Amino acid sequence: RKTGILYCYPPADPAKAVVEIGMLSAPMLTLIHVSQVRLEGLVFDLSRADCMSLQDCEGCLVAGCMVKRFAGSGISIHGGRGDGILGCDLYSLGRGGTEVTGGDRQTLTPAQHFVENCLMHSLGRLDHTYVPGIGMAGVGIRAAHNRFYDCPSSAIRFDGNDLLMEYNQVERVVLESEDQGGMETYGNPTFRGNVLRYNSFAFIGVATAMEGPAGRAGIRLDDTISGTLVYGNIFFHASQGFGGININGGRDNIIDNNIFAECEKGITGNYDANNALWKALGKHPAFIMSELYLKRYPGLLRLHEPPALNSAWRNVFWKCGPLLTTYNQPSAQKFDLLANAE
Repeated sequence: RKTGILYCYPPADPAKAVVEIGMLSAPMLTLIHVSQVRLEGLVFDLSRADCMSLQDCEGCLVAGCMVKRFAGSGISIHGGRGDGILGCDLYSLGRGGTEVTGGDRQTLTPAQHFVENCLMHSLGRLDHTYVPGIGMAGVGIRAAHNRFYDCPSSAIRFDGNDLLMEYNQVERVVLESEDQGGMETYGNPTFRGNVLRYNSFAFIGVATAMEGPAGRAGIRLDDTISGTLVYGNIFFHASQGFGGININGGRDNIIDNNIFAECEKGITGNYDANNALWKALGKHPAFIMSELYLKRYPGLLRLHEPPALNSAWRNVFWKCGPLLTTYNQPSAQKFDLLANAE
């Protein structure tokens, strides 16, 4: 560092190779308060920062672009309304693929942002944990028809309300992280109205054996997450330590009409009144008990009332280990079980 000299020990003859070093330390493209702009068919390549940022934009679209070889993240959308990432390839990134935030949790105003029909792989080359392909937060954001593979961390991390994840293909993710899921969210039982449907999960964590006491799951609803619908998904070799679906302390989640095939475990976890984040519920903003919230999510009225159930309905398990593991508590007291088949 003192001399500014970088020494390279090439694996082959450098005279027969192209050696490139990205020096740009700022995003290649930044849009602020921009409306109705379309970026299409462009290649963004080689930088030691993030690729692009859209801030408080409206109706903007990044379509058919390629984003590769960035030391930071790919495409970020923060604030604004109705922005989208469509049909893009993102790979060989130091951190995550996309980050999309927007909407207003207090008023439940949707952002109407979307990430659709994108291919993301070989992410997290520098930072290996909490660098998902899509990190979404806020209200009213959709991730659909995307494919993810070969990632050390999650495919999608979602935090907020009325978020939709559908028709995504998730393979060989959570390869290095633990205590995570292919799709996951964490820590707030007022994240409501979220739907995960018609996604497929395969070979979750397949590259490395578990080292810690936690696990890896296709979908992880972590630390009091409640009121989520998981419908019509396929889990194949999508379980290490955890089940294909893991519920850590939450309630009122519905797991319906899913297929679990050759998973180490089917569904793990259950409601846990002793989870520390239940005790911290009073620290959440007062608007979660507003008339708007209680009308949209009536389950909030009985957050601390029995019975605190999660529901597993009409699921099929094929060549799995234990179908339902509930933290050493009788499953009948913590799950509403209906028409599941083995």
